[in-house]
Amino acid sequence: MAATPIQLAMRSFGRVEDLDLEFVNADRPTLVTSLLALCAGGDADHWWMQPVGIRAAALLDLLAFDQRSDRMELSAACARTACGVTFGFELPLRDLAAQVSRDETWQVALADGRHVILRRPIGRDLLRWRAAQPGTREQALRMMLDDLVLDGEVGPGDIAAIADAVIASDPLVALDVAAECPACGHVQDVAVDAEGLALLHFGRRQRVLLHEVHRLATRYGWTEPEVLAVPAPRRAVYLALLDGEAA
Repeated sequence: MAATPIQLAMRSFGRVEDLDLEFVNADRPTLVTSLLALCAGGDADHWWMQPVGIRAAALLDLLAFDQRSDRMELSAACARTACGVTFGFELPLRDLAAQVSRDETWQVALADGRHVILRRPIGRDLLRWRAAQPGTREQALRMMLDDLVLDGEVGPGDIAAIADAVIASDPLVALDVAAECPACGHVQDVAVDAEGLALLHFGRRQRVLLHEVHRLATRYGWTEPEVLAVPAPRRAVYLALLDGEAA
């Protein structure tokens, strides 16, 4: 059964409460949940219960909404030793977000005609797995499968195949983008941390806002809420005037 699509009521990043988010050395599942609860509608409980892929898709939609563009420019180095050129490519944010799986369970075929049925991991799973601090990748995968497998038996030789099938079924969980080098035509898969890119964008936005608050509060004596209540285009005019005074 497919999950019901989420109806988001997004807003741009830039209110006083957004300044409280901790982007440096943050617990990522908690940061993602808090950011979505602030800017994408719903509350924290709602986002903790959402599948990981849907959380990532919501972040990409929020990123496109906030930067007013559904494209993000990235770069990669050509993997061909004879080339090695660094080139740019675009990440289509909303197209990627639209690819998120909305199936509530997956059936994965295993060797010898066996199969397992898994549920999709949700935000609270990430929080619990992070707190458990497994010592090795194998221990982490075993713990995850113990939580996610609803039916069927998983043997030691099945873990890698199941992990690959989960990634293939929900590409935003571990995103690879095919990028072509314009110099030599070589096409390579580039691993993209979509969630990390979104958090990097909003962390930078927060630093810009803090700088604007500092400058305008210092000059005019405004409080944080008063500074951020001024529309961004008008804040830019005030900041330009301050730059003019300093010149």
